[in-house]
Formats: sequence, C-alpha cells, structure tokens
Amino acid sequence: MHVTGGDTPRRTSARRTSISRWRNPRLLMGAVLVLTSAVAGGWLVATARDSTDYWLVRAEVKAGEPVRADQLAPVSGRVESAGSGTLLPTEYGVPRGVWARDVGAGTLMTRDAVHRGVEPGRQLAMALTAGSAPPDLETGDRVDVWAGPGETGDGAASTRRVLSDVAVVSVSASDGTGSRTLVVDTDRRGPDAEVVEAVARGRLSVVRVP
Repeated sequence: MHVTGGDTPRRTSARRTSISRWRNPRLLMGAVLVLTSAVAGGWLVATARDSTDYWLVRAEVKAGEPVRADQLAPVSGRVESAGSGTLLPTEYGVPRGVWARDVGAGTLMTRDAVHRGVEPGRQLAMALTAGSAPPDLETGDRVDVWAGPGETGDGAASTRRVLSDVAVVSVSASDGTGSRTLVVDTDRRGPDAEVVEAVARGRLSVVRVP
C-alpha cells in the first residue's frame, strides 16, 4: 500500500529545528556583535580618512628663535572647521621663519605663532622691564632702542641709542613682574657684537617711531 506525503514529519521537524536555531539567544547575540563590529570598523575608517596631521610643539620655544624641525612633531586629529583654519597642517612642511612668541610644550602650532618675514640671524631678542616700552607695543611697530648702564654697570656711562627705526617682530605679554620679551628685525647683516652686549647688559628703553 502506497501512502503519499510520508516525509512530511521529517520536513516539519527540519523547519522547527531551523527556526529554533534563530531563536537561540547565543546565536542572536553573535549576529548583533558581528553587525556592531562591522559598523564600528566602518566608522573608524571614515574617521581616519577625515583626520588631518598638524604640527605639535615638542618642547618650549622662545620668541625670536628660528623654527626647527626637531622642535615639532606631527599629530593626527579632527578639528572643527572654526578652529582648523588657525592651525598649521604638516602637508605644507616645516614653516620657515622665527617664533613670534613663547610657546609651551605640547601646544598645537598656530599660524600666527611664526613670523615669516624675518630670516634667522637678523632678529634680536631682548628683555624689557616694566615701564621700559609702550604698553600697547605690537608687531609691525617701528622703534628706537636705547641702552643705559645696568644696575651693576658704570654709573657714569651715558645712555645711547643702539638700534634705530627697527621693526617689531613680536612682543610677549607681560609676566607677573611686568617684564616682557621684545624681538626686533635688524638689518641684513644682523646685530653686531657691540649692540648685542649693550642689549644684554644695559637697561633698555624702547621708543616708538612715529
């Protein structure tokens, strides 16, 4: 006697087994983890592609010093469009010029931290005491620099002008004592030894040239 549909129980059992596997919590959790990993991996790739390399200042630098490659290190990151325009990407190479101001270690390098108009060897940095220069002195001003006898110098020595009509490269903000660091652009030959000695030892006064 021939009976049709004899394999129906076996097929029904296979379908039930398949359905029960998909309802298995471990299997569902594994599928979720795989999907999450795929999405996270794609996000990381997109983030890496959107990041930009910027210059980081490795150690503290002083105003007037030439910018050197060993002072900088590349770092990758994503910066909001409002702030990215102020930073220096590494794609343009190490900037040429001198530091326009003191910059601390671990600081991202900004475009205004470098003065490109002065060649290394032409700039001269000097320490100013409180009240020895106009309080609103700024980059681009032209000044005369006068040097007099220092605290331990010859009291009979006269005050004299050591630099005439030089451009201000940078001037730092005053510290707690009112002292500031001024960097000026000398002529193409650079400052001579006599001027450097007078600036280093004398009491300085800076006068803005009209």
